[in-house]
Amino acid sequence: MRGTGWKNWKRFKNGETLGFKKTVENIADYKEIIDVIKESGGDAFKRCFQCGLCDTVCPWNRVRSFSMRKLVRQATFGFTEIESEEMWLCTTCGRCPRQCPRDVQQIESGVALRRVATEYGVFPASVKPVRTAVGSLTGEGNPLGEERKNRGDWAKGQSVKTFSELPCSRTAE
Repeated sequence: MRGTGWKNWKRFKNGETLGFKKTVENIADYKEIIDVIKESGGDAFKRCFQCGLCDTVCPWNRVRSFSMRKLVRQATFGFTEIESEEMWLCTTCGRCPRQCPRDVQQIESGVALRRVATEYGVFPASVKPVRTAVGSLTGEGNPLGEERKNRGDWAKGQSVKTFSELPCSRTAE
């Protein structure tokens, strides 16, 4: 007889978060994630013996603790928190694969995980203002999200001419 831990695990595997943050597996199908990691050279992670040399050369480790190796390893089990900033910290500088004695390519797998996240509309919080501005440019024609009819309101009372007030300049035909 299995206890409540097993029941919770089954519920978690079926897509419930059980109070945890969203993980890669909650967003995308587990098989899809494994396939994406394998296609990006992640199958080489079987060769990784967790020496940590890649972590020692990572420039992020001078600022804070970061390990792309751990992130990709967790993703193969579906445990990488897709909404955390961790997955987006890698600068893709290329130091980790050059240092790896087993020729594991963490960068490609990390970028592949980012691709899965963006396909499902999950982005880091730091990108949200940029996405909002781009969406506003596309939808309203300006980065502030103002309606088109209100675009010129800021110029009222100023000595700014509208396009309709400017003299037309035609090229010689």
